[in-house]
Amino acid sequence: MRTMMLATTALIAGATVLSAQAPRAKPEIRPFAGASIATGSQRDFFNDAPVFGLQGAVELKPTLHLVGTFAWTPGHNEFVLTRDKVNIFEYDVGLELSMVRPLGANWQFRPYIGLGGGARTYAYEAGQLADKTCAAGYGALGTEFQLGRTALRVEGRDNVFCFKSPVAGEDSKTRNDIRLTAGFAYHFR
Repeated sequence: MRTMMLATTALIAGATVLSAQAPRAKPEIRPFAGASIATGSQRDFFNDAPVFGLQGAVELKPTLHLVGTFAWTPGHNEFVLTRDKVNIFEYDVGLELSMVRPLGANWQFRPYIGLGGGARTYAYEAGQLADKTCAAGYGALGTEFQLGRTALRVEGRDNVFCFKSPVAGEDSKTRNDIRLTAGFAYHFR
């Protein structure tokens, strides 16, 4: 939990510093919801689950954003010792590179690609399993349909992370999952 608070503080401080240095920087807030889909060997231990989160972004240029994300997945694990609930917390920073295409009088179509890194924490409810935090990275592909200051967003994110087993004696492994989300954005001016 302390790591999560430090990461969130660092995200806010970094966005504030960049906003102060770039006179044209424009902040955004982006709540989202969707699904986390376990892939590969991650599917052996975790079920697909809903995901909820919040992004803060700073538009450095119309085609470049600095993004900080916090996401929560209320999931279930399938370890041999216990089948129980797990809270998965993700926190990361990244960059989005986009195109801006007008669609009409006030509409803009803004497809983007993103890349970033951070950490992921697994907080298990079962007492036999130890909570673990490990590094994570992502690649994202999405789009935004903007009308004035508000926008509808959809995103697909491929998460790659090290996974430290909560069971003693097991090694860390690189794992992967996919996150599909939809949400809104509000662009401050």
